[in-house]
Amino acid sequence: MNLPSDNIGDLLRRFYAMYGIRDEGPPAGLDVTQIVGTDSWPVGERELLLNALCDQVLLRQFSICREILEDLATRLTSDELMRELSSVASHSDQEFDEMFSGVLWFSLASSLDQRRSGLPTTPLDEHFEVPLAVKVKHTIEGSLVLRLYVALVYMREGVLSRRIAHGARSGKPCCGRVSKLLNSDYVRCIRNALSHGSFSSCIVGIAFRDLDKKGRMKGVVVATPGFLDWLCTWLMLIQLQGLTAVSRGN
Repeated sequence: MNLPSDNIGDLLRRFYAMYGIRDEGPPAGLDVTQIVGTDSWPVGERELLLNALCDQVLLRQFSICREILEDLATRLTSDELMRELSSVASHSDQEFDEMFSGVLWFSLASSLDQRRSGLPTTPLDEHFEVPLAVKVKHTIEGSLVLRLYVALVYMREGVLSRRIAHGARSGKPCCGRVSKLLNSDYVRCIRNALSHGSFSSCIVGIAFRDLDKKGRMKGVVVATPGFLDWLCTWLMLIQLQGLTAVSRGN
């Protein structure tokens, strides 16, 4: 059986079509194999993508997460969540400071991806010369990892999560959808991998590996930068509406 001439590009396009966002990934007609060469692509990366494409459990978890995000994309453009969170009684005098620190740190992480004339700038530019593609990739992924860590790990057990959980138990619809997002299997795998440091860069983005206490694999999420950035956008809006609700309540 003859493999397509651009077997790497075709595999990437299949993956982005399933797990990415619109216009993400190499365009049709671009011969990725000719550009990167088959010898420079680790076998493990190919297996990682093939496993993700064949993993019906992962696809179902991803589809659920994406469906919730699409619903929240409409809800979070209004003040629905803020009104729901504002109706939850205050539990601590330190709520605003706690929420503000999380939102501020998330914003600082977002600002790490700085560009000058379209090119990324880093604190190491004066000390190291690295290929542009490598710098772009790690700058984008570094900002994503830090934003996700603040939103999903640091703020996991705090005022925002308590208010969202309270609202969900009270039958408030937007709180319920946010709670489903934060507790979805897809997001949980990302959060656990961030907590344990069991994630790594890969050709399509970041691979998050959820391990049990004995280090055995429980699940793998392979996520594209485009989808993770989309997730971060709505996590940021959730935080901002939560901060506004706390500031009004206090």
